[in-house]
Amino acid sequence: MSGIVVGVDGSIEAEQALRWAMREARTRGTTVTALLAWSPKHSPASVVTMSVGSGQHETETTARRVLETAIHNATDPRCPVPVVERVESRHAPDALLAAAGTADLLVVGRHGASRLPRLLMGSVSAACVHRSTTPVVVVRADQSRTNGPVVVGVDGSPTSIEALRWAAGEARLRGAVLRVVQAWAPVPVGYPAVYVGVDFEASEKAARSVLDACLDAGIAQRGTLTVEDMLVTDGATHALLTATEDAQLLVVGSRGHGGFAELLLGSVTHQCLHHAPCPVVVIPAVA
Repeated sequence: MSGIVVGVDGSIEAEQALRWAMREARTRGTTVTALLAWSPKHSPASVVTMSVGSGQHETETTARRVLETAIHNATDPRCPVPVVERVESRHAPDALLAAAGTADLLVVGRHGASRLPRLLMGSVSAACVHRSTTPVVVVRADQSRTNGPVVVGVDGSPTSIEALRWAAGEARLRGAVLRVVQAWAPVPVGYPAVYVGVDFEASEKAARSVLDACLDAGIAQRGTLTVEDMLVTDGATHALLTATEDAQLLVVGSRGHGGFAELLLGSVTHQCLHHAPCPVVVIPAVA
């Protein structure tokens, strides 16, 4: 199944994710599969509060009503897109990951209807980002910008180069500027250059070489694509968050250089998911 899969649960952020998915589907000329998953132990709060009974039939009927309402609220009648409605009695992450296995994109809200106030990111969205083999877009309720550059972070890792390729294609689709950010630090935090004998000029030259190599590998043919390459002396997280202040999309690899192999999600990506002012696309790690 190609197209875009989006998780729906009746929450404000899921509805914003659905709107984003519909706009993306129009841009790509593809379909949206809107999926609401429920189970006796893990039903969305909107389904639980609206159900008139406790039986499976009543819950499923309510789930379909919640899904239909979300689609109605998110649809722009001036430019509708094909939407496939799916309600599944299954744990939400498992249902979404299975549906997205052959899709082009999986879209989720950062929080769901059952979120705990202390959590910055919901369990369903976190599970999708960690386990998906399909690019995952995480959308927040207050993110509605539809212009500005597409930003991507690179560090020389295979996954960051794949993220650059994906971001370049997305920038072309949107007619947007592609902003490529490479952050570098001349010395480790807490170690003054005078003590470690760092050659700043040589370090900057090496960082520039990494950025140039990423650009060569990720964007072989630029054509009409406008590229802003930024070599920033800063921590990676701060550099990316600063670069996305006017952006419509941030693209990152699930894990880059500097992480431990056993970690499924790099710390920079993790921080961007929590704090970026625009939707974040996470590209799965290259095997």
